[in-house]
Amino acid sequence: MDNKIENWITPNPAVVDAEDLLVNAIHTMAEKQIGAILVTQNDELSGIFTERDLLRLFSDNTEKAFKEHLMGPIKTFMTASPICAQSKDDYNTVYMKMKTHDVRHIPILEDKELVGIVSMRDLIHHYQNKLETAFNEARQEIEDLKKLVSVTGSEKIETLIKEVQKYRELSLTDHLTGLFNKRYFQARLVEEVTRAKRSSYEISLIFCDIDYFKRVNDRFGHHMGDEVLRQMAQILRGGVDELNIVSRLRKSDIIARYGGEEFVIILPETGKQGAAIAAERLRQQVENNTFRLNGEDIHLTMSFGVAELSPEDEDYTEIIKNADYAMYKAKNSGRNRVVVYPSD
Repeated sequence: MDNKIENWITPNPAVVDAEDLLVNAIHTMAEKQIGAILVTQNDELSGIFTERDLLRLFSDNTEKAFKEHLMGPIKTFMTASPICAQSKDDYNTVYMKMKTHDVRHIPILEDKELVGIVSMRDLIHHYQNKLETAFNEARQEIEDLKKLVSVTGSEKIETLIKEVQKYRELSLTDHLTGLFNKRYFQARLVEEVTRAKRSSYEISLIFCDIDYFKRVNDRFGHHMGDEVLRQMAQILRGGVDELNIVSRLRKSDIIARYGGEEFVIILPETGKQGAAIAAERLRQQVENNTFRLNGEDIHLTMSFGVAELSPEDEDYTEIIKNADYAMYKAKNSGRNRVVVYPSD
């Protein structure tokens, strides 16, 4: 496959007319579960409306004013003259354009005709797949060589095993849950915190930990503990579609397995109040879920800690420390609850 961006575009993107009501555009975004909708006027692209525009509109207005805005034309609230790319552009050109202009969605044109849209999420997934493919190819080489040479005492095999380990460390996902791993989480948090400070955006972090998880391993065995982690990851990742558009986990939110039974969620452009609402909804979903282990139904809970980046925080380590502290405060005050930093 060549490296032209046309290989990663979403064709036939969601489009509304500039005179359409804002409420109809938001309804389309929620229905299709997309983070951006394109706006045309006289059959030509004139703007783009994204979740970022919606969150800014919601936070800058009172509830009454926001409801009034919903009945206005989307052209009033869209980002006009959006940054675009051409279908003949290559992957790296489009990626750098999105990074330079700090946009997450970019319309793709063929000359002046709109042919699709690409999101930063699409490009990240491509990069992830390249790493996973390289890792799998290297692992297959190891397996083939093992059939020919005894591993014991073989310096060449040991060297190749170390190379495979490097690929594993570069992998972006956790092998057990399928969520992003700690390495990727830290890289994205640095990026999002830097962007938040530069643009004066809010950003929050949720730390969550399964309560009494050791009891699951002791009673059912570690293989069942792994199954609980997989199911819990699915609840956190996929069980939030019905939450409202402000407090639900969006495509722009990043969820990762931090280690053991701990998970972490980055919520860009979200204050601690919105993050606490999202955490409480997730807490309820976990509490109401039934886990079936070895033919037995059990119920589990999670403790959640929420922290928002403060203007005084020097770097990303502060928000990690504060969210982690809030989570352990939740643990020490009875578990199965959400605590927001500062907890006092």
